[in-house]
Amino acid sequence: MGKIVFAAAMSHVLDPDYYQAACGLSGRRKVEACMAEIGKLGDTLLAHRPDALIVVADDHLNAFSFNAVPAICVRIGRDVNRMIQDEAEAFDKVLDGMPERYALHEELANRILEDGLGAGFDLALSWEAPIDHAFLSPVMTMHGARPVTPLVPIWINCFVAPQPTPARCFAFGQHLARVVARSPWNVGIIATGGLSHFPELLLPRVGESDVVFDQKLLRWLTEGEHEPLRSLTPGELDKAGEHEFLNWMALIGAVTPARADVRYFGELGRINLAAVEWRVG
Repeated sequence: MGKIVFAAAMSHVLDPDYYQAACGLSGRRKVEACMAEIGKLGDTLLAHRPDALIVVADDHLNAFSFNAVPAICVRIGRDVNRMIQDEAEAFDKVLDGMPERYALHEELANRILEDGLGAGFDLALSWEAPIDHAFLSPVMTMHGARPVTPLVPIWINCFVAPQPTPARCFAFGQHLARVVARSPWNVGIIATGGLSHFPELLLPRVGESDVVFDQKLLRWLTEGEHEPLRSLTPGELDKAGEHEFLNWMALIGAVTPARADVRYFGELGRINLAAVEWRVG
């Protein structure tokens, strides 16, 4: 019988140079402090010797396009390449020094996909989509120079309306937990993104964050109050700059009713950084 042995959520733009340029030395220091805590989370993950690491993140219209925007997509196959761009954004330039290819846990990904269809989740699939900073910045910060755990990348549409609801993402997380429980594997799961910020697609609000909303979310997580989270709407998340919290909702569904511990929270004005671990042991 399989088990989720580790669960954490974290910011996914992890580049001190980027934050120094955007927010000054305070930005560099805060993201370095966040990265240090994420590195410790990696120590905890690897101490459990996981067979696979599910990574729930969002696409920044890099892997997909307006030709097709899947609500939820599972990356299948034996390996995945990192995204390569000739004119990458600053936070994607950190990928340049990382390995080009990563092993996937093919059988777990297939079970998530196939069992999901039977459970009423019409999941998209991809054999070819590459992974960007939303996946690799957290994964490599956690692993450092150590071998990377076989991955199961999962994209959730956080940007393009209509997005899946928080309740639907939570239910998908419950599906992930059922698949793992029926498997023979010990599995880690992370969700990435945020906390509150407004992407460049929302120019009038770039440089803002919503500290009050962030702290409310974190309080619910630490208290194990998941019902208020399930009642949130995409509109409420969008208004507060919490669009990437949909990724977190999938993880929360997978580990409910576990409570969380906030390992780091930092305010930067244009974005708030976080690293959170759930008590799943």
